[in-house]
Amino acid sequence: MKKGTYVDEKIITLQNFVKKRTSSYELLTDEIPIRGKGVRFVPFTLFDGKVNALIPEDFTEMPEMIAKVRYISNNRPPVLLTNELYDDNFGFHLIKHEDINEYTNLDELIDQMQDTVKFHTPETVIYGRGSIDLKRADGRWFEYKNFTLDDETYNLQFLISSKLYLLAGTFNCRMCFYDDWREFVLKSLEYIEITGKGELKNESR
Repeated sequence: MKKGTYVDEKIITLQNFVKKRTSSYELLTDEIPIRGKGVRFVPFTLFDGKVNALIPEDFTEMPEMIAKVRYISNNRPPVLLTNELYDDNFGFHLIKHEDINEYTNLDELIDQMQDTVKFHTPETVIYGRGSIDLKRADGRWFEYKNFTLDDETYNLQFLISSKLYLLAGTFNCRMCFYDDWREFVLKSLEYIEITGKGELKNESR
């Protein structure tokens, strides 16, 4: 941590305060104050209707040219949604369970994801993890901070498992805006529904 561990400890203690502040907003109906402007979350279909989610209404598909710069790996999420500045982003990857080798359970998969993050970027700061309150599926998430040359990035990765599919997703933003986004993004995950309608096409870029 560039400014010492105290800052990270302070961030963690502020989370309960932010949660209380944001609990007065209803995600389905209210305009949410984020980054100094009103943001509405609206229904959004992904993967040809196989997934329904709530996404900020001004988010659009990330242009291919920007995606190649921001996500160097060819394994980047096939669905990337972003704001006009490309610094608040959702990414999604839908996988059939039968295509996953050695699938066990979500907790073990989250452990593996955290280990992978720490292995490739040891300076990463892991904050916490939890479950997603879903009616017809099982979900887990974890959050962390990593570093670029001149900034810090907040990341929230999540897994949602239905009978046939596993939805792997991520949200990231500049660390200075994490407290604007965090609770609303976590709340939006509770509205994700994997319908599984139709055949899953290869939507990788």
